[in-house]
Amino acid sequence: MSKFDQDYFFVLKERDERLPFMTPDDDTSRKPYTSELLPLHAKPLVFHNGSLEYQQQNRILPSDPPPELLFHGSDILVKDSLRDKLLSLEIPNLAIQPAIYIDHNNKWHEDRWYLTFLERFDCWDRNSSSYRDRDFEPDEEPAYKVRRYSLNDELLERTPIAARRLFKMGGTTMGFVVVHVSIAAHFRLSGAVLVPIAEYGVSYP
Repeated sequence: MSKFDQDYFFVLKERDERLPFMTPDDDTSRKPYTSELLPLHAKPLVFHNGSLEYQQQNRILPSDPPPELLFHGSDILVKDSLRDKLLSLEIPNLAIQPAIYIDHNNKWHEDRWYLTFLERFDCWDRNSSSYRDRDFEPDEEPAYKVRRYSLNDELLERTPIAARRLFKMGGTTMGFVVVHVSIAAHFRLSGAVLVPIAEYGVSYP
C-alpha cells in the first residue's frame, strides 16, 4: 500500500436508479468535449436524461431537483458554486466548459459546467495494484482494467500538490476523477460518492 492511498478519493456516481444518465444531444455528441477545450464562442454542451425511458417503464421517479453533481460516464458536471471554487485553485489540465442539463420536465438547468481533463495523470503503481494485463499495439495507448489501486509514491512525491489536487486517472479503462483530501469536501455533494483509493475493490464496489 502507498502512503498516499488514504489521501485520495475517486469521485463516483451514487448508486441510485433515480439519478439521470447524462446523454449528449446531437450537436454536443459531434464535439470533442471530453478531451479538448472548445472555442470560447462554442455553444454550451447540452445533455438530457438518457435513463428516462427506463425509469418510466419501471416506475422509477427521476430525482427532482437533479443532484448537485451529474455524471457523464466517469466525467462530471458541476454547478456554479463548485466551478468558482475550482477556478480559484487554477488546476492544471482542467478545462471548465459551459453546459446545460434538460431534465425530465423539460426544465433547462443552465448553471452546469463540464469538467474536461486535457491530460490524464497515470500515477498508479503497477507493482502493488491489481489489474488485468494485456498486450497493446505499438501505437495504442496502454489502458488497463484495474481491480485494486495503489499509488506510486515516488511519482507523487516529486509532483507538486498544486498539480495533483484534482485529476483524471491515466493508464486505465475507467479514467475516474481523483480528488485530494484537501479539497475532497467540495465534492461531497448529492449524486456522488467519494471512495478512498485504498477501499476501491475492497469494500467498494
